[in-house]
Amino acid sequence: MIDLLLALTSYQRVIEVLALGMTVLILLSSLDDLFVDIWYWSRGLYRWFWIRSRYPRLTAEALDAKPERPIAIMVPAWKESEVIQAMLTTSQSLIRYADYHFFVGVYRNDAATIAEVQLAMEVFSNVSMSIVPRDGPTSKADCLNIVLADIFAHERRTGTNFLGIALHDSEDVIHPYELKLFNYLLDRMDLIQLPVFSFPRGLHEVVAGTYMDEFAEWHSKDLVVRESMTGVVPCAGVSACFSRRAIDALRLKRAGEVFSTASLTEDYDIAFRLADMGMREIFVSFPISMAVEAVGADGRPEITRRNMPVATREFFPEDFRAAYRQRARWLLGIAFQGWTQHGWVGSLGAKYFLMRDRKGLITAPAAILAYFVMFSLLVSHGLFQLLPMTSRPPYGLLDTGLFRTLLAANLLLLGNRLVQRTFFTARIYGIGQGLMAGPRMIVSNLLNFFATLRAAIIYTRHKISGKPIFWDKTTHSYPFQVAPTVFAEPKI
Repeated sequence: MIDLLLALTSYQRVIEVLALGMTVLILLSSLDDLFVDIWYWSRGLYRWFWIRSRYPRLTAEALDAKPERPIAIMVPAWKESEVIQAMLTTSQSLIRYADYHFFVGVYRNDAATIAEVQLAMEVFSNVSMSIVPRDGPTSKADCLNIVLADIFAHERRTGTNFLGIALHDSEDVIHPYELKLFNYLLDRMDLIQLPVFSFPRGLHEVVAGTYMDEFAEWHSKDLVVRESMTGVVPCAGVSACFSRRAIDALRLKRAGEVFSTASLTEDYDIAFRLADMGMREIFVSFPISMAVEAVGADGRPEITRRNMPVATREFFPEDFRAAYRQRARWLLGIAFQGWTQHGWVGSLGAKYFLMRDRKGLITAPAAILAYFVMFSLLVSHGLFQLLPMTSRPPYGLLDTGLFRTLLAANLLLLGNRLVQRTFFTARIYGIGQGLMAGPRMIVSNLLNFFATLRAAIIYTRHKISGKPIFWDKTTHSYPFQVAPTVFAEPKI
């Protein structure tokens, strides 16, 4: 009995120290999130009372009135034979813009994707294909640089001068008004980023549902705050457009290599390089009331009207392994490679958001450790209940007023976190999905833990061996039921 008591007491002390450490770490991370929340809502109130009353809001009519100029759309594709033709075909039906051209980058050892793009080229005159003269996969940046070279050759051959060059992936459903919005802004802006949202998923699809929650909050709140504080908008790689002057400046500065082949997140990297050159970047959330078609629980089509931003929609993985592998690639590029390549440059606000980009390397493992500590405390408490009252040791650290105060603060901040996530999810997907956002945060924590672990292993192996990190492709799916009725005529 004495040995058991000593062992339990020692274990409890270790768990208490961990509990206190995790409580402090979670508090710091939660205060960081609270600061972003306060900035967003304060900014919203200021704009509501002082900006919107003085300046008229942009309308769809103004976008329609702007004369069209040529815009190129780059689509890097590695083993996308199942979705690329559907994406190109659907885009031709959806996009309310005439003067655009798709440039699809494929690899010479990907015959299936090449064949699908060739079929699309036979039907649509505004689709071209660029073949990377190397076996894939290399990196998305390598593919994009090849595509850019073909865009410039196309301009010389046809006399076309593209006003802007947009980025999309092969699983994207492009909003009908996206190119009109780019066309309107490109005279003043050099990098335009529009929101990216997941398509609605079933309540039982909890892994895919985490993307609904995260992107709804990130692309409705966090990027808005980041732009207002720093003027730097990390490119998401889709639903983004670069001005021709920005592309030309990058070509001149980097001897033709516009996208960095040393980064897995070339889109994130390029935003910082453009900011260093004094280019103007903007994140735009421009809502239009659209008719949205979905399939109801009874299998019948349902058409609803929602005031939704001009944004790209796509399906994200539902498979747990595919999801954390995708997140690991993002972490590799943003946290590990971004830290190595960009350090802590920029203003105080820029450094603050670099910290937010990288804090997941600590908070993701900490969240899982916090679950373990909570479970261990419950187990140890249960075991101590089996011992005689006189032999039960007190909860030293956890019985202090300091710990109770920290715990109460964390509970309040957790409540705020749940309210924020629920609000932004519900605003895009409805109250049912909003109420699921809280429980899905546990799944997000698990995904981020495994993603961090995988990213750390890959990056350590890369640094030891010196071998490059290749394109870790995510298997994509496309909503083949998409038709022009998905985005009907806007309500002006």
